[in-house]
Amino acid sequence: MKVTVVTPVYNGMPWLPECISSVAEQRHDVEVEHLVYDGGSTDGSAEWLREHSTLGYEAIIGPDAGQTDALIKGFSRATGDIFGWLNADDVLEPRALRRVVDVFTADPTLAMVTGACLVIDAHGAVVGAGGSLSVPTLQGLLRLPANPAQPATFFSAEAYRRCGGLELGYDLAMDVDLWLKLAKVGAMKTLPTEVLARFREHPRAKSVAGSAAAARQSLKIRRRHGMPLRSRAAISLFKVGFVGPVVSPVTRVFRRLAKRALLGRSSEDRSSRA
Repeated sequence: MKVTVVTPVYNGMPWLPECISSVAEQRHDVEVEHLVYDGGSTDGSAEWLREHSTLGYEAIIGPDAGQTDALIKGFSRATGDIFGWLNADDVLEPRALRRVVDVFTADPTLAMVTGACLVIDAHGAVVGAGGSLSVPTLQGLLRLPANPAQPATFFSAEAYRRCGGLELGYDLAMDVDLWLKLAKVGAMKTLPTEVLARFREHPRAKSVAGSAAAARQSLKIRRRHGMPLRSRAAISLFKVGFVGPVVSPVTRVFRRLAKRALLGRSSEDRSSRA
């Protein structure tokens, strides 16, 4: 089986080379097609891509309408049997694609395979981990807060095309919409103890900077697919998307006032002892 990995890039430095290399290393025992879409980087990403094509990817450099648009274009021309995407700041684990191919080969009827994913910081240090779904069904996706780790999730090309693929209107939680649509056309398999990728958290990441907006979009998407309002997923997303943005500023103000009060009191205590 052939695997197509699509990488959308916009100012992917300094992590882009590690991302690209992690895909190139998979070619030792898997047939890999790597399509890299750079939407007009100004940080040297496009120049790096032009200079390192010997790593086996195909670079398409030019303006696009954002990350989802780049992914849609990539999957529309992909020739693999299995699809996945790896953002420019994320990394595949060694032999991850070999494991994915083995799972799909054993059961070609699967729509999606998802594994565990490590969380790393800007410097590559491991700061956390995420397991795969505890209930790998459509209802599990709808009702539980857990979401398949996007860099560690792969899906059949046939299922992607049958479910309608990604939707351009979603720019933050497009993966959530895709997982739900895939779950409606085929079975999912989880590899809860097998790490397939590393997801990088840093201030520039959309998932960090736009976490509240992503939660609101995810809530909208899940509701469209039938998520009950009283489910754990709905409550969790509502807290992150609507309560958090209101409570956090108030909490910060309260902490500043408390700190000022405590520091002021300490100063008075020091004066009385003098």
